[in-house]
Amino acid sequence: MKKQHPTKIIYLALVLLFGGLASFYFFQTKSLKKQLQQEIAQQNELTLGNKERQELMQIDAMVIDREDYTGALKAYQEKYASHDPNTELELKLRISLTEQLLRLRERPQSDSSAFPQQKMLDSLKASALLAPKEIQQYDSLNFALEKAKVQLTRLRRQLKQRSFGEYLTFTNAKGSQIHYVGQVKNNQANGYGVAILSTGSRYEGEWKNNQRHGEGSFFWPDGEYYVGHYFNDKRSGEGTYHWPNGEKFVGLWKDDERTGEGAFYGKKGDVVASGVWEDDELVQVDKSHRK
Repeated sequence: MKKQHPTKIIYLALVLLFGGLASFYFFQTKSLKKQLQQEIAQQNELTLGNKERQELMQIDAMVIDREDYTGALKAYQEKYASHDPNTELELKLRISLTEQLLRLRERPQSDSSAFPQQKMLDSLKASALLAPKEIQQYDSLNFALEKAKVQLTRLRRQLKQRSFGEYLTFTNAKGSQIHYVGQVKNNQANGYGVAILSTGSRYEGEWKNNQRHGEGSFFWPDGEYYVGHYFNDKRSGEGTYHWPNGEKFVGLWKDDERTGEGAFYGKKGDVVASGVWEDDELVQVDKSHRK
């Protein structure tokens, strides 16, 4: 048998080696390009979201700075007519709040016209004409107005901070991939930011070391949402959980479960169950709210 020359064997091995490397780098480059395109598309979606926020912030300024409730309500309704599904709940809340502010502004005028004989009565009789329920409703709306102004001012400041944020991707303790835009420190989400999860959920609020920590709002794809406090990435402290059918729970939370005093409200806003909760169950009923 004729012996092969070593040089030919080495040459053949090098050809096979370089051919394999070329194929590997070709497919690796193709994969990286595809991943880059996905990241750019996700970044564009978040950028569009920030644009929507800036437009909402301009309308919010009509409420906070100029108290132009009529103009703001019209602007909110126009945006709702062509809204992004991700901002549907927020637009509904803003429209509802602005309508309440308009009613509050008009309430004293309608009340004064409702009692034309009031000027003819002395102060004691005039006070008697005002039902305690009406006085309570007026005080409640007045308090809601001041609270709304504070919340909108805080939201406006947070949105300004967020507009200068950075973009991160990371995985939470439950294994969901998170796309985050907001304040960053030590290459982690720290401060105020917005995150979109691979499950389709969205969180807006405060962060600490890539965990939800502080005040925030979490929105599920099925329409349920929570507004309140978080501690170490879990609902803890005061918070309100809303269901799409109008029901809600207002009270205390610990480790994502209802724990402490709280009340469950029905679709019409009436108290269905109230008392002390433990491990997500009502263990002590407040009899004063029972029908």
